[in-house]
Amino acid sequence: MHKFHGVIRKILPRITVITLLTLVSACGDKPTSPSLSPAPSPQTSQPPAPQPEKTFLWQIKSSKNTVYLLGSIHLLKKSDYPLAQQINDAYEDAEKLVFEVDLGELESSKTQSIVLEKATAQDGKTLKDRLTPETYQLAKNTASEIGLPIEAFSGFKPWFFSLTLVTLKLQRLEFDPEHGVDQYFFKKAVKDGKETLALETIEDQFNLFDSFSQGDQEQYIRQTIDELDTLETSFQEMVTSWKSGDDKTLEALLLKSFKDYPELEDQIFGARNRKWMTVIEPLLQKEDDYLIVVGAGHLVGKDSVLKLLQAKGHKPTRL
Repeated sequence: MHKFHGVIRKILPRITVITLLTLVSACGDKPTSPSLSPAPSPQTSQPPAPQPEKTFLWQIKSSKNTVYLLGSIHLLKKSDYPLAQQINDAYEDAEKLVFEVDLGELESSKTQSIVLEKATAQDGKTLKDRLTPETYQLAKNTASEIGLPIEAFSGFKPWFFSLTLVTLKLQRLEFDPEHGVDQYFFKKAVKDGKETLALETIEDQFNLFDSFSQGDQEQYIRQTIDELDTLETSFQEMVTSWKSGDDKTLEALLLKSFKDYPELEDQIFGARNRKWMTVIEPLLQKEDDYLIVVGAGHLVGKDSVLKLLQAKGHKPTRL
């Protein structure tokens, strides 16, 4: 069984990247393949940037500066570039960029150690001990289909099993986190010498998984398995609605899995959005202009960042 643990360790960097860029596979941004090809360079010859009627970009003007809020799709195809002109213009106007986490740390050895520590069971219970017989059998069958026996995950927590399934599935599809909006602008900011900031730490995001109850983790496995076959289709629908600025469709696609699990939705979106407000709102009192890039799921729903800002008296304007 040692050789299978070696396989898991080998794909651990990709699991980390996809986890931190999608956060929850069965509930949020649903994506695809992790090749290491770079995002399109700004200097690469590209067709003119499109300028749709509306995008997933908002701006808030204060007496001191402008803060842009961009809802990101974390995995795209190279052919999805160039992005809309409004988005490119917001980047050019901003002196500083803000992301969910420090994207420069995604594949560091420190991050891999954090993931492995969080993912490994410390109480002696196996994956089988943590799941009902029905769910375990379902997980066993699915693991076998992707070429790994369920025993390879015996020492890991259920959420890590789910993430591994998603990672291996994404390797068979065409979307790439390296072409995601976050990665594109992070690399561009580094190249252009623009300062980047983070709303939370990498450990914060993995602590979220660790905070899931045993029931939530089992439900996460079942959701992941149920939606693997439709992953490509549902994600393409998200990309299409994102490009056209179709809030209602994107919200329905992103949040449909939470319909019966409002507490889980709040853990993943609402609670984090409220915490982020302690960082985002003070930016409106700074001299520099900011571009904040977060998953599109954080800009829709009842406790979205946009609605929280509106409740504070700010007026986001759609671009």
